[in-house]
Amino acid sequence: MDHRQLSFLVALASERHFGRAARVCHVTQPTLSARLKQLEEELGTALIIRGHRFESFTPEGERVLTHARRILAELDELKGDLAPDAVLTGRLTLGVVPSALAAVGDFLPRLRETHPQLSLRLRELSTSSLAQGLEDGELDLAVGYPAAPAMSGFACRPLYQEHSALIASREHFSLPSAPEWGCLRDYPLVLLTPEMQQRRRLNQQFERLGLSPSPLLEANSIAALGVMLEAGLGVSILAEGLADSRLGKNLVAQRLPGEGETVGLLWRAGQQRSRRLSAVLELLR
Repeated sequence: MDHRQLSFLVALASERHFGRAARVCHVTQPTLSARLKQLEEELGTALIIRGHRFESFTPEGERVLTHARRILAELDELKGDLAPDAVLTGRLTLGVVPSALAAVGDFLPRLRETHPQLSLRLRELSTSSLAQGLEDGELDLAVGYPAAPAMSGFACRPLYQEHSALIASREHFSLPSAPEWGCLRDYPLVLLTPEMQQRRRLNQQFERLGLSPSPLLEANSIAALGVMLEAGLGVSILAEGLADSRLGKNLVAQRLPGEGETVGLLWRAGQQRSRRLSAVLELLR
């Protein structure tokens, strides 16, 4: 077994296609397939379910994939740590909850200016996917909600407080300058679907306040909500910072009462920090 076989397996997991994975790894498809078959023989178990094309991984394959990601990440870290004075290179994979994308956009230019040869990969993910990505080693760092149950056990550095706000099209709705939660009954509501972390937190707030609003429309992405809001289909309750050009140019936000929720940087606790992770944490101190 060697690290190339593991990198082929990780590429296949990312691309879900033998040909695309081979192109990413700069080898031919027969070479990639042969090396993965060799890996299966060395481990004595099937890792990949094959039909006419790639279908999925076996349970054993998923376990090996988790280890492969960690091994490759540690190998990458080792190369950097052996040359501590060298220019910071390699890839940093950052996972972000959708509501924090604007905040991340504020510090990415500084990161690029300070470490221009560092490759960045940004992934917009749900809270549960952030936790899984950190645990599996797919993500180096996450920006999310430390108080979420899925994030317990991860190291954290708070960044800012996220406040809920009424958000609507200024052309279709006139929002009060200091709204109370009770005014929700006055508007048709457009909300995220119940499985989304922000909606779960919102439902908890409704329960605490004894409210039971019924949304007119629901969507499982903030981008979809933005389309609905710009069309004047209703009023939403989202993070205050989302009322910008990312959601729509003609939207206005009015903050609702409450302390807000902490958004922070999260990474695996107890891990030896790579040079890349340490550099980002230092930059954001």
